[in-house]
Amino acid sequence: IKNYALIADIEIEFDAGLSIITGETGAGKSILLGALGTILGDRADTGMIRSGSKKASIEGIFEISNCKNLIHLLQNEVLYQDDNQLFLRREIYGNGRTRAFINDTPVQLSTVKSVGDLLVDLHGQHEHQSLLNPKHHLSFIDEIGGFEKEVNLISSAFRELKSLQRQLQDLEDKQAELKEKRDSYQFQFDEISKVNPLSGEEDTLLEEEKVVRNGEKLFNITQNINQILYESENSVFDRLNFVHNQLEELGEIDKFFSTLKTENESARTIIDEIAKNCQTYAAKIEFSQDRLDAIQDRLAELSGLKKKYSRTIPELIEYKENIYSNLTEFENFSDLGVKIQNQIEVARLKLSKLCIEMSTKRKTLSNKLENVVPELLEFLGIAQSRFNVCMTYQDDPDGEISYNGKNYQASANGMDVAEFQISTNAGGDVRPLSKVASGGEISRIMLALKSILAQKGQIPVLVFDEIDNGVSGRIARTVGIKLNDLSTYHQVICITHLPQIASLGQNHYLVEKMEQAGKTETKIKKLSQGERILAVAQLLAGESISEAHLRSAKELLDEPFGKTEI
Repeated sequence: IKNYALIADIEIEFDAGLSIITGETGAGKSILLGALGTILGDRADTGMIRSGSKKASIEGIFEISNCKNLIHLLQNEVLYQDDNQLFLRREIYGNGRTRAFINDTPVQLSTVKSVGDLLVDLHGQHEHQSLLNPKHHLSFIDEIGGFEKEVNLISSAFRELKSLQRQLQDLEDKQAELKEKRDSYQFQFDEISKVNPLSGEEDTLLEEEKVVRNGEKLFNITQNINQILYESENSVFDRLNFVHNQLEELGEIDKFFSTLKTENESARTIIDEIAKNCQTYAAKIEFSQDRLDAIQDRLAELSGLKKKYSRTIPELIEYKENIYSNLTEFENFSDLGVKIQNQIEVARLKLSKLCIEMSTKRKTLSNKLENVVPELLEFLGIAQSRFNVCMTYQDDPDGEISYNGKNYQASANGMDVAEFQISTNAGGDVRPLSKVASGGEISRIMLALKSILAQKGQIPVLVFDEIDNGVSGRIARTVGIKLNDLSTYHQVICITHLPQIASLGQNHYLVEKMEQAGKTETKIKKLSQGERILAVAQLLAGESISEAHLRSAKELLDEPFGKTEI
């Protein structure tokens, strides 16, 4: 850890088993947890950069050979290294920017968080409070039972059902909207269909209207052209014939005129074609006032439709098709609605089946917890307790789950509502955990649940911050023993103020705050066996350590986990 809060530059290596961290209040133990949380994906606070530094950096190396889920995640993200080591790094800059790395590859914070969730269970006071909130109790049960796969299936089925229900609602909303507009749509469709505008029709009619309106002029001019070119005396065609004869005569004298004769023949052919086409065109012209009136009436009809709907003819045709599609869709709503309703019923049955099966598993596990938790609590100093998992369903006539002739609410976690209840006194009635348990009892209940989870969990590192809250004396000793038991399956790091717990660690680290070169720094060191006696004695005595405190510390360290020499 470099330049983080009161830490200038420290390196810590935690050994296997139970590692204890002690130190005076304010020495910087919480800073260590903050640094650890930062490389595990917590939000970084630029205010934690050490005064006078431009950036803070935290690095962590983890051995992950037994973490199958984590290795699978890293492989999917193309972040895995074959040496089974995981290297996390986080850099925090004074301008608010942060950078995160996994095995020296820059990654998004969300990826770090996903990795951190599979790597370290950081258990602090906030998690104590989560135990008091019944909303979290079902997740405790699922975690202990290892029901992740089942919950994922339920979540997927729930999302599928909700998606279909939204489709049906959207369909019904659209049907209601179209129903209001249906008469208007039908009127517009009929009106446009009555005129029945055709693609390209307007341009064709405009061309024809121009021709019919100018029929007499077209006839006279084409006839005149025909006369000039072909029919009249001394016509152009006749004059070209005369030229033809003259060129033929000249060609007999000089071959030069043979080419000109050919070109003259081409001219005669062209003039002949022009004259004949004009004659043919003139013969087809009809002077029909009725046709002109019909064309102009049709154009007026199209123009009126364009003006009313403020659309061009192509846009009117498209609009008519859209109206037809909406009207057709309205007619098909009933069939489509029935189809989606059938899909909803299938999805509802699927979800119900998964939720009922999940509920059965949860109840079976809850029954076991009701027997196991009191045994653990008795070991932890809460004798003759009774622990109850109250599993209920939320009645709802419109609920997603059908079971035994009734409907119940469901969520992405299933149909169960769970609440932990406890009695900590002999003969007392079980009541909600939040209304009965004290702070110390909550800590021990959480430790009991963690103990049950320990043998199933794949998270390699457990960190406990003040798990000893509210306990002391003999009870603290049993809490320490249970933490030591957890270290059989996990690497356990525990911050504590109690000597009874501190004495049970395999490793002991001391956090101290000191002044160097006018600046306050937090330091941490691993204690030797002799130093441990002094540290435990200080936890017993406070400021002034006596020989009695040292003897008591040695006794704590000697039992029950081996002898310790000064």
